[in-house]
Amino acid sequence: MTRTTSQELSNHELGAFLRSRRDRLTPRDVGLPCGPRRRVPGLRREEVAVLAHVGTTWYTWLEQGREVHASVDVLTAIADALLLEPEERAHLFRLGGYPAQAQRPGTSIIDDRLRAMLDKAMPYPAMVHDELYRWRVYNPAFRFLFDDADKVADRSCVHQLLENRTWQNAYRNDPEQLRILVAKLRASFGESPEHPDWGAHLDKLRTHAEFRRLWDSGDVVREANHVKTVDNPWVGTLRLSNLTLVVQEDRRLALSIHQPEDQTTAARLERLQKLIDTGEIEWARKHRSPAAADDDVVRRLPLRPVG
Repeated sequence: MTRTTSQELSNHELGAFLRSRRDRLTPRDVGLPCGPRRRVPGLRREEVAVLAHVGTTWYTWLEQGREVHASVDVLTAIADALLLEPEERAHLFRLGGYPAQAQRPGTSIIDDRLRAMLDKAMPYPAMVHDELYRWRVYNPAFRFLFDDADKVADRSCVHQLLENRTWQNAYRNDPEQLRILVAKLRASFGESPEHPDWGAHLDKLRTHAEFRRLWDSGDVVREANHVKTVDNPWVGTLRLSNLTLVVQEDRRLALSIHQPEDQTTAARLERLQKLIDTGEIEWARKHRSPAAADDDVVRRLPLRPVG
């Protein structure tokens, strides 16, 4: 008995999926005239071929599960012709053998569920970032983890570690933090090299000699069990571990949650939330005085008693 290979199975499933999407559409859905005598419930194969600008015979072979090796451009055209939703487009690319393209099926959207999850993560600092490790949205604890994320123009984590003195001081200038983050960025690049922002993003980062050294080293890290020590300017030193969860509904996004490594950190994060909720941090930011280089980061903040 002949065994079905994984490629043959994918080809079969790809053809079945295309047929199911074609059957659900009518000519009116795609702007074609409806003829008086139609024997099929949905679009004809030749109609899809015309809309996608491919040959009818070739498209027929694709639906039949033959080994025709459709390119990304062709699959994109077929997805457009069949009016596929983002999840359907991602499924099409995976079946077609393009898992990296499947991560970018459409426009990345931060929905209400993600925002609600960030709020529920309090008092733990949490944010959602994209493939380039640019944070897209965050909760109040992450906003005040280093200073004030609302005041930062460039939301690239790597950029902040390279140029922002506040971030560098908060991490005690620990070179391991930058090394791990650059290695994660390289891993992400390997998974989504087609992202249109990579060129400009890497060009900007490569103006820093330290980034060039780390990037060119070739180190790759997908996830690191490295405990971060952060000197928070509001509540003191925090020992945090990072948990990153890929967003299933849009795999270009990841939810990153900083969790306490000890009870002292947990208590200080609760204190941070209380300072945020009562407006103490906003008051302190307006009344902060310049500090000497060796001044204690917590004592120099004029926080008022809470209560």
